[in-house]
Amino acid sequence: MRRLSYVLVTLIFLSGFLCFLSAVLAQTSPPAGKYAVSWLGNTFSGANEKWVQNFFIHMNTAPDGTCYTWSHWDEGGHRFGIYKDGKAIGNKDVKANSLEARDKSGRLWKIAVEYVDSKNQEWDFVPKGITCDGKDIKFPGFFEPTALAISKDGELMIADSQTGPRQQVLFYDISNLENPKLVKTFGDYGGIASGTPGEVKPTKFWGIRGIGTDREGNIYVAQSEMGCVLRKFTPGGKLVWELHDLFFVDVACADPATDGRDVWGIQEHFVMDYSKPAGQGSRWVGYSLDRHKYPHDPRGLQFVKQQGEHGLTSPQIVYLDGKRFMFVGGMFASNFINIFRYEDEIAVPAGLIMQWRNGIFRTNLAWPPNRPKGIFIWRDSNGDGDYQADEFFPNTPRVRPGPFWVDKKGNIWMPYGFFRYDFQGLDAKGNPIYAADKVTPMQMPDGMSSVARVWYDTDSDTLVAAEQGVDERGHGDMRHIGRIFVCRKYLAGNRAAISFISGAGKEAACIAVAGDYVFSGGWQQRGRIFINRLSDGSPAGSFEPGPTVGGVEATGWIDLLTGITAHKRTDGEYLVFVEEDYRGKVLLYRWRP
Repeated sequence: MRRLSYVLVTLIFLSGFLCFLSAVLAQTSPPAGKYAVSWLGNTFSGANEKWVQNFFIHMNTAPDGTCYTWSHWDEGGHRFGIYKDGKAIGNKDVKANSLEARDKSGRLWKIAVEYVDSKNQEWDFVPKGITCDGKDIKFPGFFEPTALAISKDGELMIADSQTGPRQQVLFYDISNLENPKLVKTFGDYGGIASGTPGEVKPTKFWGIRGIGTDREGNIYVAQSEMGCVLRKFTPGGKLVWELHDLFFVDVACADPATDGRDVWGIQEHFVMDYSKPAGQGSRWVGYSLDRHKYPHDPRGLQFVKQQGEHGLTSPQIVYLDGKRFMFVGGMFASNFINIFRYEDEIAVPAGLIMQWRNGIFRTNLAWPPNRPKGIFIWRDSNGDGDYQADEFFPNTPRVRPGPFWVDKKGNIWMPYGFFRYDFQGLDAKGNPIYAADKVTPMQMPDGMSSVARVWYDTDSDTLVAAEQGVDERGHGDMRHIGRIFVCRKYLAGNRAAISFISGAGKEAACIAVAGDYVFSGGWQQRGRIFINRLSDGSPAGSFEPGPTVGGVEATGWIDLLTGITAHKRTDGEYLVFVEEDYRGKVLLYRWRP
């Protein structure tokens, strides 16, 4: 009898272990069907130690056309870049400096600057003028100098950019210091706002941080505004090559109205061709930030965008009354919800829901202008895209810092405090209306202890929500999630739910839902995405960065609470976008179950 009991116990144990092992293998094995790994937003994939760095703060050009760049930060460690002939060829500090240049007579030219926040941001400045050997020099016709160089022919090249109206490269004859003469300009006047505003074309510049020519007279322009672009032109102005890194701590999302043909970042617009090989199917067509017309747009203020715990990330595109809007959260989704309306390719500040009373992270600088104390809701009532004192309204005291989800009807679902801002239509200027007294408290599905992430589908009345997880010390931490719940017919009154744990385990941070599946990922899982069936929560496999992007070792953590977006195309293919700032891009998994 004892032997029989022992055998039974052993069989029960083995059965349980095999079930556990089966579940683990199902969660960590490739999913059924076929999936491919691709990327967008960087010229290079990150494989073979090649990627374009996160920023170009300074750029100098050698006579042979080699471009040397300096960045205050690169997540993958390439703060110093060397680029030539359209290739990334090295990573070396040569003390590149765009703020000064020595002319052929040996005179030293400098841009005098005042740093916006010198303690925390040695790269963000307001230009005050130009000096030659310490003497102020007056130049006709420019507004905000951001970079200097000496041309092949000895002219002083000045980048006129930042919030100025020109966004061009100016060439000055400096033979007479008392009367410098503008010889020629390069680039379209008005930069990215010229022509069709926001439409990307080679000679429409913005955020110029480095310029130069080589011995053949070819022109080089480096641009950087929370992403970077380096272009080489012939002396006649024809584009020769372009390199770019357009994403830093951000993820892309598919446009629901075009079945993923259009893909959006917080400043970028791509048109996709899914018939092309990995890395070649994204065509960059739009850049939605206009710092000249909207100088307080938070996407163009680095102390908001970067120091604000990377305060603007993770866009969601929503159509309300047939018009496209972008809702933007943040790295830890802890500051605010920014809302933008579109005019051509430009995204215009339209609304703001401030979720906490604190200032911007690691700075004493205040934003937005004219803000009241405490939490508030702002709406662009006069349509100018700026922040007037009479456009601020009280926020509901229910609000707590955290991520959010906007459903197809425009309602904003808030996990922390678990309530919903109810969409009240568009105002006369086309801005979405939200109000402190127009909110609906929500009930958690049965068995939930807290709500830290939320997704809701109006068509099927399905709620997917995740509990708050714990950190490595076992403390509750908004950066982690625990059990994930799926509740059908939620607004119809049902509270019963199925639940499961992400394959990312305690590192789980974010979820996305599309079609028949829930996708989840975590911090140190380094781009791995785990798949569960929406129907019963069972594991359906996982995606893993492959050799196309250098493998897992060349992929960084998912650094966002909302670092995954997903879309099911009408042909049955799934698109899953994943934040990957370690080597400056967004991962794209394409899957046909």
